[in-house]
Amino acid sequence: MTNRISIDSASEQQTIAIGKALGAMLRPGDIVSLIGDLGSGKTRLAKGIISQALKVPIDEVNSPSFTIVNRYEGPFTIDHADLYRVGYGAVEELGLMETIDENGAILIEWASDEAPISDSELRVTFSIGDDEDSRLIEFTYMIPGAWSARLTETFFSALSMK
Repeated sequence: MTNRISIDSASEQQTIAIGKALGAMLRPGDIVSLIGDLGSGKTRLAKGIISQALKVPIDEVNSPSFTIVNRYEGPFTIDHADLYRVGYGAVEELGLMETIDENGAILIEWASDEAPISDSELRVTFSIGDDEDSRLIEFTYMIPGAWSARLTETFFSALSMK
């Protein structure tokens, strides 16, 4: 069974703040899949997640569009992948799932919108809103699963009030 919760983001800064809130909860073994069109907010959310989870300056977090995978290290490792150029099938070829065995987390931009990889996955889908800065961000996760105890209606309600 899955749960879906949607929130609105009115700006890039709010999308980064949502990412930071998720980053505070990120732990080894997690998979965060980001799905959405070009310019929909995937990289902004990733910047927030990685900078908060690993205490990396936000300016040092970049989309790995050309390198395909950037590795960030801190209390644990986060492999940040951008599959736009290589396709989702590259998850296996790149050995991204092995990161979890090494006590790391995976953040995948341009993830597949097909079935979830595992119950450790948080799927985040972005839609562009009514104006160019607004986004509808939908979070989907398994119940029970790695995210169901951490992501609650209260958490999302607090985020949408910012």
